[in-house]
Amino acid sequence: MFIYGLVVQLSFLVFFFRMSRYFRISDSVNRDYYDIFVNGLVIFYLLMVVPFVVALWVQVYKGVWRLDIGKISKIIMMVLFVLMTLVVAFFGFYAHILFYYGFAP
Repeated sequence: MFIYGLVVQLSFLVFFFRMSRYFRISDSVNRDYYDIFVNGLVIFYLLMVVPFVVALWVQVYKGVWRLDIGKISKIIMMVLFVLMTLVVAFFGFYAHILFYYGFAP
């Protein structure tokens, strides 16, 4: 997971700086490049977050099923944890877009 994270982060930075450089040196505004930029941000967010969230779910699942509590309590804990991480990932997506897209409308 460490190598995967490193590769995705570095490729995201390369993508971001190449696209940012294009927007600074371009004389005209081309809508196609904005679409490529936004689609790239969405894809890289999913590549950065989804594997780590799934790995987190697996580790929490292993830990919860080792607890000495009832089966229903374990299921409730897992459902609540999955919902909480989905909500955090959802808001993280919008923060990611806002910070890297530049708070543009």
